[in-house]
Amino acid sequence: MGKKEEANIGLDYGLWNNRVTGSLDLYKRTTRDLLLDYSVPTPPYLYNTIRANAASMENKGIEFQVNVAAIDQKDFKWNTSINYSTNKNKLLSLSDKNFQLAAGYFDAGTTEEPIQQALARIQIGQPIGNFWGFKSVDIDENGYWIIEGKDGAAKPIAQQQADDKQIIGNGLPKHYLNFNNSLSYKNFDLNVTMRGAFGFQVLNSPRMFYAAPVMLTRGNLLTSAYDNIYGKRPLADDQSLNYLSYYIEDGDYWKIDNVTIGYSIPLKKVAIKGLRVYASGSNLVTFTKYTGVDPEVGVSGLTPGFDNRDRYPATTTFTLGASFTF
Repeated sequence: MGKKEEANIGLDYGLWNNRVTGSLDLYKRTTRDLLLDYSVPTPPYLYNTIRANAASMENKGIEFQVNVAAIDQKDFKWNTSINYSTNKNKLLSLSDKNFQLAAGYFDAGTTEEPIQQALARIQIGQPIGNFWGFKSVDIDENGYWIIEGKDGAAKPIAQQQADDKQIIGNGLPKHYLNFNNSLSYKNFDLNVTMRGAFGFQVLNSPRMFYAAPVMLTRGNLLTSAYDNIYGKRPLADDQSLNYLSYYIEDGDYWKIDNVTIGYSIPLKKVAIKGLRVYASGSNLVTFTKYTGVDPEVGVSGLTPGFDNRDRYPATTTFTLGASFTF
């Protein structure tokens, strides 16, 4: 467990007889003594690695909320709320006086077999969630990748070196936005919930594996396996799988998360005072340029933004119901 130090400036407000209310928070949070595995000598230690509290990280951001009673009439009411947050994080240190990580970085996660490469680089001075791999820039006349070398010059994938790898994206959203609306007209009511995340990338792992012709020997392929790369030609059938920036896509999305419409029926019987019938739909529409199933992938841990190739897609559900007031 780490220790947190936080400075926060907050403002709560209400305007026009509280027709508009909300809050604004600015914060800076430093977390120290984060757990990390370190190499240690044996003896005096029993094992050559130890898990110790030595790393530290900084987060700073803004959280904003506004609630508006936009229309407040006898028969028609409309309430709306907007929630926005943004966060920027930076790794401050990977060492303390007792345990040191001399390199100043370590690699985390895996692309899974058969590529077996680390997904991310956790490095001092950089944010968590940086994808670390080869930057693809073209494809040659035989269908093989061309990547950018450490000197910025293009080179064939066959000539790759470990130090050609670079930051090719980040899986943590920079911005979150929620937009909720509640409307009523006489006995009808409507609630709409929408939300989105912006400023991040997703590794399209299903595309990286199932859109490569070489995977035909292992099973089915996506129909895009023989699409032209960079508008030129498909990948070569015998080219091995590679973890490249080509498969890192913008993950920005906006979702209509839930829509519920209802009708309230007043009843005269003593036992039941009212009846409300409603229809609801969840996970209705996602607006995104991401070509995978869903850009909303895990953002926790050291490797956010990784779309697991065997992830089960989120389902759309519809509900009909009734509620009684006694």
